Amino acid sequence: MAQHPIAKHRLEALVDGVFAIAMTILVLEIKVPELVDRRSAAELLDKLHHAWPTLAAYLLSFFLLGLFWHWHHRLIAKILRVDIPVFVLTLLFLALVSFFPFAAALMGRYPTNPVALMIYLPTMGLILTTQAANFALALHRGCVDPDIPAAEIRAAQRRNLRGCGIFFLAATPSAIRIGPISLVLCLLAAAAFFILMRRVGTGRPASPA
Repeated sequence: MAQHPIAKHRLEALVDGVFAIAMTILVLEIKVPELVDRRSAAELLDKLHHAWPTLAAYLLSFFLLGLFWHWHHRLIAKILRVDIPVFVLTLLFLALVSFFPFAAALMGRYPTNPVALMIYLPTMGLILTTQAANFALALHRGCVDPDIPAAEIRAAQRRNLRGCGIFFLAATPSAIRIGPISLVLCLLAAAAFFILMRRVGTGRPASPA
């Protein structure tokens, strides 16, 4: 059965919409505090002080989603066409992005709970890994613009590797501190990414006839 290509501009619109909704949902976790004395500045400041984990989780997660979107925008600009496998992997990427506000809400409400961190960190790692894998898949299937120099493609792959490496390096101390499960998840994600990049290699496959 012949595969019908997905219109690239429609996929870009879908990605932009999912990111916009996910970034907006993040702020819904920030609640206006209820005061006993509505005129008490001290009480309001105390309530806001206790809400700092939620505010911090919101700011960090909003910034990270912005970076994820920017990274996707740079990679999708190099893709000329979208076939079914690339589309399916993009849907997985978007599913993880949509789940990210839930992980951020857990971190904001339970900042000292190791389970919250064990959900937040792997979600970030899977978003990074899925995005890098999607570009590698597009390259392997000849979906990348053939007019882009091979050196630029290799540079993009190195950026993918460096971005994931920085994340896993930053996440490892937290994983060690909170327990072995999180550490194993980080190491497995790192191993999967590096194995994938080794299989893809630095060469550029020829476009299919």
